[in-house]
Amino acid sequence: MGQSVLNKYRLVPVTSTLSHAPSMSAGEQANPVDKQVTSPSLPAVEGTEIIATNPDGMRDQYISVRSNEEFVEMGREAEARDVSGDVGQLPSGSSRSVHRERAPLLSERLEEDAQQEEVVERHSTRSITANIVSTLLLRIASRISFVLLGFYLGEHFGSATAVALVLESFYISELALAPVIGSLSDRLGRKPFLVLAPVLGAVAALCLLAASQLYPHPDGRHIDVHLLILLGLVMLGRLLEGATTALNTPASLGYITDVTTGSEKLRTRVMTAFEVATVGGLALAIPLGGQVSALLGTWGFFVVIGLHIVNTLIILFFVVESQKRVERTKRHGSLLESLGLLRDKHISTFLPAWLSINTLVGAWITLIVIMLTYPKTTAVLRHPGQLFYGGFGKGFATELLGGFGLCFLLGMALWMLVIPRLRRTTVMLIGLAGLAVSISCLVVMNSLAPSLSALSQMDHTIILVLLPVLVGGILLLSGFTPASLTQMSALAETKAGKRGAVMGLYSVVLGVGQLLGATVGGFSVDLGGFTGLMIFSVILGLLSLGSVVYMRVHKHDLIRITPANAVHG
Repeated sequence: MGQSVLNKYRLVPVTSTLSHAPSMSAGEQANPVDKQVTSPSLPAVEGTEIIATNPDGMRDQYISVRSNEEFVEMGREAEARDVSGDVGQLPSGSSRSVHRERAPLLSERLEEDAQQEEVVERHSTRSITANIVSTLLLRIASRISFVLLGFYLGEHFGSATAVALVLESFYISELALAPVIGSLSDRLGRKPFLVLAPVLGAVAALCLLAASQLYPHPDGRHIDVHLLILLGLVMLGRLLEGATTALNTPASLGYITDVTTGSEKLRTRVMTAFEVATVGGLALAIPLGGQVSALLGTWGFFVVIGLHIVNTLIILFFVVESQKRVERTKRHGSLLESLGLLRDKHISTFLPAWLSINTLVGAWITLIVIMLTYPKTTAVLRHPGQLFYGGFGKGFATELLGGFGLCFLLGMALWMLVIPRLRRTTVMLIGLAGLAVSISCLVVMNSLAPSLSALSQMDHTIILVLLPVLVGGILLLSGFTPASLTQMSALAETKAGKRGAVMGLYSVVLGVGQLLGATVGGFSVDLGGFTGLMIFSVILGLLSLGSVVYMRVHKHDLIRITPANAVHG
């Protein structure tokens, strides 16, 4: 943060205090230590002058204190608390002397400033933590709602396509609103949107609850007025849930960028925590949503509403606005600045890598359980000889997905300690190497036998040998997402006043990636089963590799903003 106290102060032994120092020439001002001004009219005093250089380039100012020992103690306090060396602004061409009797007042001021800085630091830590917890609760609530709605629609609608279209309408509002919300948060501040997100989420859950209670046993085979009302309520609920994510994600990431400006290490930790909260919330909510559905049915939407209420209270009382009014009203760019920022070369060359990995993760999370639980008799007819295509129980398939999510979360937590010490593209390349290792292990395992019951003793041994290698590959792969998010935040820091707009691209890319993963990835599964998904994953990995290599060659990952140059906006 601030400069060292040794750079702020210089000791000058004197035998008299200063009354009114005459103005100095430019040469004398450059080195005020060489010119001692004394006043014979004042009594000689033993003391030490602190020459405190004004950081704004003003004339050096002089303060006389009682003793060298007192100055050393004050210097230690200033160094420990990073108190500014500016001791008061003086009119141009003048200086003043504060007599030694006023030193206790200066000491009290230093102590008050230090205490206030400590309070602010604790407040910032609490606010950042509250922001991360808010993201976690929002993701859990959103995914539980998705699970409850999926079970409800799946029980009463025979068309899987119709159910999928209704559920995926979530992304319409998210992709449409995220760029606008990112730019608006730069103008109006982050907190209003952070507060509004769970409020809107609660309204969305209320719509879905109303739909399920008004029509507990809908007939999806015949289109009538009641069915249209039901689908309208469900569609409205899903669109509002997409808007909830669009409100939260750009504002939350813009907030993190604001409060971690100038600190690469802190940003890495907080961004990784955000990613853990996002992925962890989605992973935890899948089994939790199943339990809520089993216990409460569609009344479980009240649980979702309760989570949103708790989330709103956390934001209201613990999250502090990161944008100053002066800073956020300086610039008035377009509300679609997020899309306009795609013209920036650093951003446009990075997004293919980020989109590819988001698509891959979205495809794996969405499709793995569907593939594993596909009826084996039908699976054998479509794509025979594949171990991971059909025949698994729902419980076992969910456990496998949970294991993947757990490894991914553990890996991100470990990478949080390493990323600040490496180039971001180095971490990304290691992650892509982990992807290659993971795909290789899965392809070999998938080809061992057509079903679990057909595995031989040798096949079991091969799986036991490959399993730790697969876990290692996932741990390596998990470093890609926090490194990418840190890169995005570093790019946002170069766009003063447009950080929310830049981070709005995160929500857009995340949504597009999940949508492409579910659609194009699903098409790949239809064509080639689990092998088709692995081929799709290889293509995505190669696209990401090209983007990362380009970034590395052109040193786009070396963008850093030092604390001295950081501009809050």
